[in-house]
Amino acid sequence: MIKFFNSMIFKGVVAHLLLFVILFMSNFDYNLIHLSTFIGYYLFSLVFVLVFLNQQHRMIVNVSKQMNDIKNGYLNRDKIPKGTSKINELYEEILKLGEDIVRTQNNLENQRNQLDSILAYMVDGVIATDRRGNIIMANKSALHYLNTSNELLMEKNIVDVLKIADQYNFYDLLEKEPEITIETHDAGNESISLHIKFALFRRESGFISGIIAVLHDMTKQDKAERERRLFVSNVSHELRTPLTSVKAYLEALEDGAIDDKETASSFIGVSLTETNRMIRMISDLLTLSRMDQDRIVLNKEIINLIAFLDYQINRLDQILETESNDLISSNFTLVRKYSDKPIWVEIDTDKIAQVIDNIIGNAIKYSPKGGTITIYVETRERDVLISIKDEGMGIPKSDLLKIFDRFYRVDNASRNSKVGGTGLGLSIVHDIVKIHGGTIFASSEGEGKGTTFSFTLPYSSETSEYWDDAADDFE
Repeated sequence: MIKFFNSMIFKGVVAHLLLFVILFMSNFDYNLIHLSTFIGYYLFSLVFVLVFLNQQHRMIVNVSKQMNDIKNGYLNRDKIPKGTSKINELYEEILKLGEDIVRTQNNLENQRNQLDSILAYMVDGVIATDRRGNIIMANKSALHYLNTSNELLMEKNIVDVLKIADQYNFYDLLEKEPEITIETHDAGNESISLHIKFALFRRESGFISGIIAVLHDMTKQDKAERERRLFVSNVSHELRTPLTSVKAYLEALEDGAIDDKETASSFIGVSLTETNRMIRMISDLLTLSRMDQDRIVLNKEIINLIAFLDYQINRLDQILETESNDLISSNFTLVRKYSDKPIWVEIDTDKIAQVIDNIIGNAIKYSPKGGTITIYVETRERDVLISIKDEGMGIPKSDLLKIFDRFYRVDNASRNSKVGGTGLGLSIVHDIVKIHGGTIFASSEGEGKGTTFSFTLPYSSETSEYWDDAADDFE
């Protein structure tokens, strides 16, 4: 009701009534005599006024509705009732304004979606705060690195979340914009190193409205740098030791030991052994370098893995029977634990033979009491698993994940002077299996309980069946 009394129609009717009252009073006697005519004029003009005002009212209501729709992000192009040219012009201007607003809103929405997508798929973590340091936005990477959820992170202060309150407060970050490194655990409970850069977030007016922190995972770079330093140190050490021995023996020979044939022969033999060790190490380093640079070309061929393993094991059996030295003086038995059914795989036979030689060679070296070395083969859905188990000194569980690192040696093994080796064999084995598309791992119950080395090679039962049929046809 109040809305009606405030409407244009009500006000127009009241104004119309006042106008006729004034006209009636201005010539009261005449109008009183012709009262019926006067009332007729009044009613006729009132209908005209009502029709006109109703039309204008509908125009204004539609204009108002259109403005509300624009405010709510919806542009309605319904046909407007006819009205005055001025109102029509106003309506057209509002439509143009609405189109501009909707177009701008769509552009902003698209930009916001693009920004959200960029932030969502960024490898680096991004955190934004308000001007008090409370977090207002964090992308998925930041949540992963900090091992938290969006609900737990919001409205917390950034210095508390990053656990740097003992070094910086929020105003220090605003003034200094430092670059810091923190150690934490990610959502996978992995220890990571985060390098964090801070930048001020300003409005167009220059007013500081918060700070942005970019979290970059430096774990791999730090690990690579540590491995590089360790690699240089190990190579220097491994080459210096035999060179020092050779130099000492040569100096002894120069000082007169060459006149004693027995002593000279011994010194020359040791020098040759150390020289061969250095040559093997350099050869292994060159092999690893080619693998790192993807310069190793695999000469793959389809072979029967069972026949291939039998050949390699028979060859090693023969070596154990015919050769005699300090390393293989104990009795070893190579046991096959697999069926005779052919398993067809595509491999580089020379490279996989190197893998088998290295693993069985290590089993012999690190089994001072001899024993049984068992070879298992198991076909699975997408690969074939080859396992080689010994009864040797075993490997501590803490070392199992490190034994494929270059130059890494288990403590007990490194103290065994008879074992020798370059410390690169398992690294080469790991890379050979990897470039074949397989994986390699070791398991052990601990020291003195033996070790099992297992590696996989890609395998397809359909391919194997096809080659079974082809072999039958050939026969």
